Amino acid sequence: MRFRAAVMGVLLLVTLAGAEASAQAPPPSAKARQAAVTYANQGWTAYRARRYREALQAFRRAEATVHAPTFLIMVARSCHKLGRLTEARSVYQVIVDEQLPADASQAFREAQAEARTELEALSSRIPTVEITVTGAGSGGAQVALGGLDVPQSTPVARDPGSHTLAVGAPGRRGLTKEIVLKEGMRARVEVDLAAGKVRIESDGTGRGAGGEPHPLGPGQGAADGGAQEGGEPLGPGQVAADGSAQEGGGAADGRPSPRSSAVVFTGLAATAAGTGLGVAFVVLSNGKASSQQRLLEPASCTDPARCPGLDLRAYNDLGHAKADLANAAVWSFLAAGAAGLGTAAYVLLTGRPDARDATATGLSVSPMPGGLVISKRW
Repeated sequence: MRFRAAVMGVLLLVTLAGAEASAQAPPPSAKARQAAVTYANQGWTAYRARRYREALQAFRRAEATVHAPTFLIMVARSCHKLGRLTEARSVYQVIVDEQLPADASQAFREAQAEARTELEALSSRIPTVEITVTGAGSGGAQVALGGLDVPQSTPVARDPGSHTLAVGAPGRRGLTKEIVLKEGMRARVEVDLAAGKVRIESDGTGRGAGGEPHPLGPGQGAADGGAQEGGEPLGPGQVAADGSAQEGGGAADGRPSPRSSAVVFTGLAATAAGTGLGVAFVVLSNGKASSQQRLLEPASCTDPARCPGLDLRAYNDLGHAKADLANAAVWSFLAAGAAGLGTAAYVLLTGRPDARDATATGLSVSPMPGGLVISKRW
């Protein structure tokens, strides 16, 4: 019901956005608005699941169908989560530079204000590199970084990650080197063509302050970039700027981390195995009890010690086996309970399972009094 209500909120906001745009351009058709709703909901679902590439595609489709700054800001945030900081900055700048009409909605104005704030914070996080070529023939040297020509002695912005530096000059042997840029880095690269050496200096390798994109608030819809269920934002530090999850979270494509998934599924497997063994031991113990009872039936005895013709040794052996199996069942159930409680404690201490480990698998583990509730989407 919450999701259905959110979709209705999305439709209303897109309709209002179309009405507000009527002063400058014809409003979008009902079909276009409905398509934007669909794309926005797909984008928001993917964004919450940390499938940022899928979210980016969906929000771009929504924006292409019905223009709204609130779609664009989710495009920028998705780019940011993927580590495409320069692209995110360009999209933020488009939102900031847009001249909104006087009757623009509050959602549009808030999106523009948030874009301005996030743009300012993002700027300090984008690495820059300044490349200088020295030595004989450096005057005619050509410099490329990541396949794109760059001017010498001029800082250029690039996304965090590995970039191939290629330097060539007439009559000189070309030189290539991989350069790794980190968020907030201000790197200077000096290339000595004559010696064939590359020197790299940096005045900072840490992240800039702030700038992490944040999800929408409760109740915001497609004109704000999608429908949110429950209104709970992502926790701080859960996702790095390159789209990979920190603290054991999932990667940008929604895959759960090996460590957290292994813990959860091992705990569930141990719980299931312990429970299964306990049931099996109970069945076997009951079988031994039935065999004991059948030994007493021919003589209609109630006291084995005074039952004529009873194989007392066989009777006692069955009794011991029954007791051993019953004890094994008890220990199996205790082990299953311990494994279940341990798994529940891990899930509670490390974060919401549906936002991390269960995203890609559709598995949901919820602790309840006396055990766990496990559900799976197919």
